[in-house]
Amino acid sequence: MNEKNNNAKPKVSVIIPFYRGAGWLCEAVDSVLAQGFDNTEIIVINDGSKEDVAQFLEKHQQHIRYIKTENRGAAAARNRGIQEAAGEYIAFLDSDDLWTPEKLSYQTEKMIEHGALWSYTDYETFGDDVPTQVKEMSPGQAEGLYSRFSPYIGTPTVMVAKSLLTDNGFSFHEDFRYGQDALLWEQLIHKAPILYLPRVLSRVRIRGANAGRRAAVQLHTRVALYDKCCELIPGYREEHSPLFRTAIALCRFGRKFVDKEKMDTKSAENIARVMFAAPYLLFKLDRKL
Repeated sequence: MNEKNNNAKPKVSVIIPFYRGAGWLCEAVDSVLAQGFDNTEIIVINDGSKEDVAQFLEKHQQHIRYIKTENRGAAAARNRGIQEAAGEYIAFLDSDDLWTPEKLSYQTEKMIEHGALWSYTDYETFGDDVPTQVKEMSPGQAEGLYSRFSPYIGTPTVMVAKSLLTDNGFSFHEDFRYGQDALLWEQLIHKAPILYLPRVLSRVRIRGANAGRRAAVQLHTRVALYDKCCELIPGYREEHSPLFRTAIALCRFGRKFVDKEKMDTKSAENIARVMFAAPYLLFKLDRKL
């Protein structure tokens, strides 16, 4: 385990949930070990995977804390990692994604400089069948603390003070199939401003039809996220513009229409794309206002 004593740097706990892709998991851990930061612990939570991880463990057992649990999903795996974490800061990395070598040192230094309790950065997507593309999370915004943020924050870009989570009883919502991370970010932003760093420090692997890119998933997740935030966060409904609430209403209508019609998956997705077009534009316009 990479825990060299260094009082000048806060300790960072890196939480990696794993279910499939042991080869990619090796690459992910290698990208953490390549960091120019020597006060880390790497916690790999095996979420009930049935893959043979013997080669991975042979290579990395001495560098990580390895915990195997029953299969309960990525949110539960991350929550177990948070419980086990000994670091002052927590950083999340999916098992198929990568970090640039300066990720931890740069992000930690900037958080200390700004007095930030949590932060996020731009990232780069890559994959076998997709072109490499930089995702600017908040185009036009300078480095700094903000009380609003992009709804598309990449989880591997986030670093958060453990105290911000534990002191407020925050965790990833395990009953959400999609959007567990977005729901947690909404809760955090109502407790502390977020530091935005306009720099690519993570590489997110795109494989197949990622759920977040499917229109049908977007319709369902936007409504579920909004309703849950209204339940958990006082004044959440009132703080959003009529434009935003109209977009949610259109998503709600689109979700009901897609669910009501008995269509095959491909047809449902095509209809969902049409139904999500208008709310997508409204969400985009609302962020610019």
